[in-house]
Amino acid sequence: MNIIWLQITSLIYIVFLNIVYFSKNRLSTLENNIYKRLLVLNVLGLIIELCCFYSVAHMDTVPIFNMIVTKLLLVYYFGFIILYTYYVFIVAHNSDEQNSKKLNLFLNKVKTICYLVFIINSLVICSLPLYYHSDPKYVYSYGPAVKYLVVSLVLVISVWLIELFKYYKNIKVKKYLPIIIFIVLAGIAGVIQSMYPHMLLTTPIETFIIFLMYFTIENPDMRMVDELLDNRKIIERASEEKSVFFFKMSQGLKEPVNNIDKEINLYKEKNFNNSEALEIIDNISQNNKKIGYLINEVIGIDSFNTNNINKAQSTYNIYSLLESIKTKYKNANKEGVNYKFEVAQNIPREMYGDGIKLKQILSCLLAKSLENTNKGFVLFDVNSFTRHDICRLVISIKDSGTKINVKEINNILNESIEISEQDEIKIEKNDIDLGIAYKLIKSLGGTMYIKDSDTNGIEITITIDQYIVLNDEIKTNSKVETYIKGRTNTKKILLVDDDEEETGRIRNILERRGYDVSISMYGQDAIDRIKDKEKYDVIIIDDEMSLMNGINVLYELNKLQNKSKKIVLLGKDKLFIAKHYLKDGFDDFISKENLNNDLGKI
Repeated sequence: MNIIWLQITSLIYIVFLNIVYFSKNRLSTLENNIYKRLLVLNVLGLIIELCCFYSVAHMDTVPIFNMIVTKLLLVYYFGFIILYTYYVFIVAHNSDEQNSKKLNLFLNKVKTICYLVFIINSLVICSLPLYYHSDPKYVYSYGPAVKYLVVSLVLVISVWLIELFKYYKNIKVKKYLPIIIFIVLAGIAGVIQSMYPHMLLTTPIETFIIFLMYFTIENPDMRMVDELLDNRKIIERASEEKSVFFFKMSQGLKEPVNNIDKEINLYKEKNFNNSEALEIIDNISQNNKKIGYLINEVIGIDSFNTNNINKAQSTYNIYSLLESIKTKYKNANKEGVNYKFEVAQNIPREMYGDGIKLKQILSCLLAKSLENTNKGFVLFDVNSFTRHDICRLVISIKDSGTKINVKEINNILNESIEISEQDEIKIEKNDIDLGIAYKLIKSLGGTMYIKDSDTNGIEITITIDQYIVLNDEIKTNSKVETYIKGRTNTKKILLVDDDEEETGRIRNILERRGYDVSISMYGQDAIDRIKDKEKYDVIIIDDEMSLMNGINVLYELNKLQNKSKKIVLLGKDKLFIAKHYLKDGFDDFISKENLNNDLGKI
């Protein structure tokens, strides 16, 4: 009966491997596409071999069926080897660093040649005569068709050896292992079958090679890739938000500096009575305090002092805390009031601290801000930056409601931080005013700054340092980044614009269209990214930025020989000179007034 058990065992195994492989969505790569075909083809080959065992047992009764099945098996042998030849070329040439376009053209030519060779040889095999040796123990085929197949297989495997020898430096690449083992086992099988022609070893060997390939080809399922992409996006977004945060802080520092300059110039130019002079001095002092606060308490890394941080045993989830506040006041919009609740996504999720007290403080301050604002805006903004295992939360509540004067602010900030019995009663009733909020923040080891607006309203900035609850996080590295870039077709876009609201709108439009969008708030940051070898398919640059306009950013990028497509973002008043921007080197332009349609140009 021959060794039919080997074919049956191989068939059972390869069927289960097919089920495992096809049960998940896989990346659509050249290697994976070939692997899918090899899996299915091997099942087909084993079925044909089992049919051969049946047909030879009834050779006298159904000779035509026996001839057809045997010829199909010979065609299968050659088809499998030719398909595997295409895989050998992909492995050999992908290991060698080449221009991707040239590589694709070359592999397309190889595929075409493989198809032609398979068709021609299949026709020749089918047309050549085939004979059978039969005795009481064994039956096997021989003749010109078999000899032609053997010679063809030897020539094809010789091509494999030439390819592997040409790229011998890559011999350590794990994908080479199944190919080398295949050649060795094919040689051994050839020797055995020349001595015992009735033994069919080729197809079970192919099953074993397919099994090895499962562990050597780049074969992650789509869920894993999605996780890597999501993780990369979180890291990129965190980096962007940090850049945006420091951009905001730098702009925040400019405001009091400019105000001081104005007050000093005003003082120099005019003669004032004592009360007017004192008011100017108070304004200068107030602006100077804000500068000191921003430098020392907000962005001052040297002010991270672990001795001042409350080492609480309890933990809280900052996103859950902020989401509950947002939900509580989500319907607080008044007609004529623009209410925004913004939370950066780069904040560590779990922290040690008194989350209940922090939530109570923020809820009350936001409630009073919304209550006191009948026209204008209310902005609740949360950012953070970290150092080692410490996170500094920076919470800002700004409104255009009731104005508070400098004297009141000074009284609050100079008041004793001891919480009195009256304060306790108010806290229990959730009646927390600015004075009590200041005391509670200080009790948590934080700081609070209050600034009156130039027109109406106030701005409250709270900083509080908390220990981070360290969790195991997915680590991404340059290999993952390279892998994702090589395996996805998502186009990367860099948007350079210092208008936060505008960048949000553009990002939403582009991400809905399937693009991978990064944000840069100022020109020099975009230039630095390109210097750091970050690659983008398209760079959209706003022409009207405060620190560096679009033309200057374009010139600097061109100096770096950046090859990304560059598109300028123009306001309505500049559309009539759009052609001049194209002459200056931009590839295209987008109108701010017509974003939805114009972004389709990308």
